[in-house]
Amino acid sequence: MADTRTQVEVEDWIRKFWMPRMFGSPQFRRERLRLSSGGVFDFDAVSHDDRTVALISTSSGLTASGKLGVGKLHKLRADMLFLTLVQTERRLIVLTEPDMFMLCQKELHARRVPAGIEFHIVEIPPHLASALRKARDVASREVRPNRFAR
Repeated sequence: MADTRTQVEVEDWIRKFWMPRMFGSPQFRRERLRLSSGGVFDFDAVSHDDRTVALISTSSGLTASGKLGVGKLHKLRADMLFLTLVQTERRLIVLTEPDMFMLCQKELHARRVPAGIEFHIVEIPPHLASALRKARDVASREVRPNRFAR
């Protein structure tokens, strides 16, 4: 089973250090919010005044074999749905990987993104970026079929 501690550490760094500087809110927290449809959803970052709600993705836009990460893009599309269902002024998707950011920009320019959703790219510190690459490599090896297995 994949170890997600590194992704959680990256999300915590983004929430604690990057978002307050970038968006001028003194504090962001992880929060379960009520949706307009009646359900609830756990958001990765919510500002102290609930005016800004964000989801954070550490996923690459490509699979380990270099193919387009269609499943990863579908996950972001699901995230966009939940962002549209929450009552807030500003809806963000924060990305750590430039290739995923470029993929989202293509979606935005092709008008396949709901109005009002903003994409932001964050450069995480080198030690976190390195740990994230290692964690991604381990997870990739876990799901890669072993061609020598019988």
